Amino acid sequence: MLRNYLKIAVRNLRKNGAYAFINVTGLALGLGCALLIFALVRYHYQTDRHHRNYDRIYQFTSRFTSSGGEFSISGVPYPFGQSVRNDHPEIERVAMLDEWNAPLVVVPVAGGADRKIKDKEHAGAFVEPAYFRIFDYTWLAGSPDDLGQPGTVVMSAEMARKCFGTTTNVIGRTVRLDARIPARVVGVFADYRDNTDLAYPIMASWGSLKEQLGTRPEDERFDNTNGSTHCFALFNDRFTATDWNRQLLPFVKKYNPEKIKETSYPVLPFSTMHLSPNYGGVSRGLLLSLVLIGLLLIGTASINFVNLATAQALNRAREVGVRKVLGSTKTQLFWQFMGETTLIVLVATALAAVVFQYGQTLAHTYLNGPFRFTFYFSPSILGWLALLVVGIILLAGLYPALVLAGFRPVVALAGRITTRQAGGISVRRGLVVTQFAISQMLIIGLLVVANQLNYVREKDLGFRKDAILTVSLPNIPTQDLSKMSTFRNLATALPDVSRFSYSMGGPPQSKWTSQTSVHFDTRPEKEPYGPQQAWIDADYVGLYGLKIVAGRNLHPSDTARETLINETFMHRLGFSRPADVVGKFIHKGGFAPLEIVGVLHDYNHSDLKEGIKPLFLTTLASGFYSANIQLNSANYGRALTQLGKAYNQVYADSFFEPTFVDEQIRNAYQQEQTMGRLINFFAGIALFIGCMGLYGLVLFIVVQRTKEVGVRKVLGASVGSILWLFSREFVRLIGIAFLLAAPVAWWVMNGWLKNFEYKITLSPGLFLTSLLATVIVALLTVSFQSVKAALMNPVKSLRSE
Repeated sequence: MLRNYLKIAVRNLRKNGAYAFINVTGLALGLGCALLIFALVRYHYQTDRHHRNYDRIYQFTSRFTSSGGEFSISGVPYPFGQSVRNDHPEIERVAMLDEWNAPLVVVPVAGGADRKIKDKEHAGAFVEPAYFRIFDYTWLAGSPDDLGQPGTVVMSAEMARKCFGTTTNVIGRTVRLDARIPARVVGVFADYRDNTDLAYPIMASWGSLKEQLGTRPEDERFDNTNGSTHCFALFNDRFTATDWNRQLLPFVKKYNPEKIKETSYPVLPFSTMHLSPNYGGVSRGLLLSLVLIGLLLIGTASINFVNLATAQALNRAREVGVRKVLGSTKTQLFWQFMGETTLIVLVATALAAVVFQYGQTLAHTYLNGPFRFTFYFSPSILGWLALLVVGIILLAGLYPALVLAGFRPVVALAGRITTRQAGGISVRRGLVVTQFAISQMLIIGLLVVANQLNYVREKDLGFRKDAILTVSLPNIPTQDLSKMSTFRNLATALPDVSRFSYSMGGPPQSKWTSQTSVHFDTRPEKEPYGPQQAWIDADYVGLYGLKIVAGRNLHPSDTARETLINETFMHRLGFSRPADVVGKFIHKGGFAPLEIVGVLHDYNHSDLKEGIKPLFLTTLASGFYSANIQLNSANYGRALTQLGKAYNQVYADSFFEPTFVDEQIRNAYQQEQTMGRLINFFAGIALFIGCMGLYGLVLFIVVQRTKEVGVRKVLGASVGSILWLFSREFVRLIGIAFLLAAPVAWWVMNGWLKNFEYKITLSPGLFLTSLLATVIVALLTVSFQSVKAALMNPVKSLRSE
């Protein structure tokens, strides 16, 4: 019997090729995209779960409270780990880690030029040996046991191959970290699994950090918190997170008494960090939104199947009548039609695997950040796929099979099955409305994201960004002022360079600022908020076109003597007129009093997700890590070549890596740009699937109404009126779908825009554009078959009936 069912199913699919193609293609696209989304979401929920003690690993964080609100970072002070060990020896393991941005490794080569390796994709790290007793690594050579000694390093197999061309016979060989810190290789570990937040290709001993900082980490001030300095702990029954939170206040009082009111160090499960946006993690809301999109795509494809299957029921009415007369039961017919559905879904699943593999390749090419993923097959994943396929079979096939199996044989053989009996017009209308409501929600989403990103690109940020590039200086504790002067002279002598400036971290929106506490002028108490601080030279204001609304610019100086503040800081200090604050002083620990010599017009020193915060700028040449260079020529290639030669002449052991400021600002919104590309893609897929279903329905309707069209043409109907005959129903359904989609899309996208301090307004035009686009695409789809019917010779169509 099963063999017979299979033969009948294959014959029916061959007979109705367009019906089969539309269903298979729609289901393959929907299922393939859903698999891609599932792979991405699973990747993030599985991040770092391969560590044996995953559920017992915790991370200490820092929380700061001020009159401006509360914010948290995953960083802690340098001496934090040792302080925890001193006070709580009962904690099983405590380990510090300090991230090392864009690690530069120099490998001495006997008889030749040293080899320089720089990893721009991943950070390196300085770690304590206990780190490797908290997290699991597979060691190919050596071990981390000797990492307690200064001047030692371990590296991944890939990094070992970059440095030495092999992973064997590398133990004991030496490298220079940042071209100046000698280190001996004591271990090589297997390359990381992709789903980890701890992808450090090279890790040096914590003792080596003294050379990096210029001072011992334990001697650093406890109120100096760096966002890239982390502390991990392995808790057990003797000491839990609850125990830590209970004694947190005495700990702060002991080690940071001056900040006891505004600082705390909560500990969080490491398992929650990856999905915590406040700590640089991925938003659960974003992942859940993608899951919803995947389900909507599957739903759209299933709706196609139900619509076309019930529409085709009229053509199979006599087949059902004959089978019932010959003794087939309703149950047998039901399973026959479910078998046909299963065959279509299985074929679609095979094609979906192709879509998935191709999509995964595209994801690695075009996606970045949290949208990058690698998919590993496992029994649990295959089980989930099997459940998904069964769910689609039931969702797509159950209702059409019940409709077909329920035909009365007498009515079916007499050819009196109506469209209402074959699944019901109202049901199909409801499904079409649902389908296009999904498409319009996604189209509205892509329009909102595109307009917000365009707003971000076009908004006046308050500073110049065109034709300006930045170049990183060597990562050393204190810059060599003579080399800086030499590089400036060589660069400014080039004909393509118009301005040159040094700063702490590049352009005004580089996020290279840090929060601090200050006293203002003669006030005895510190300000109840923490202003941002950054170091610049006297040429910075002119190069970036910052506007001084009162006072003057900074005088050239290598030390901190004067300061510029922004208008927001001025207002927070209680002044309304910029001139009134000029001449006052800011007192900051470790610095001489800083005279306020000017007030800057507010500019966006952070991205547009955040508001403008109080900020002051001062000169501190030893803390400059970026050169800012404005070009006066469109010949960027020549300018970069000349600058590269000048840079390498001064900093032979470093890398010349210029980055244009406008590119840096664009990169700050990579996640939003990638989200926009994803929504564009999925909206296009949803609309394509919907239009394929619409085409199939119109194809069926045209066949059913051929005689009617012939009669109308004989009676004088125009081509346009016949086109409207087929189109008006779908236009009305799309209008209903819009009324359902618009409020939901507004609510979702309004919530997304709340992530931005500066954002577009959700105008009616965006929503009407979505409606217009959907109507146009739908009309084009309907018109393809409608025009053929309208142009058909009425004599031929009436005779064929």
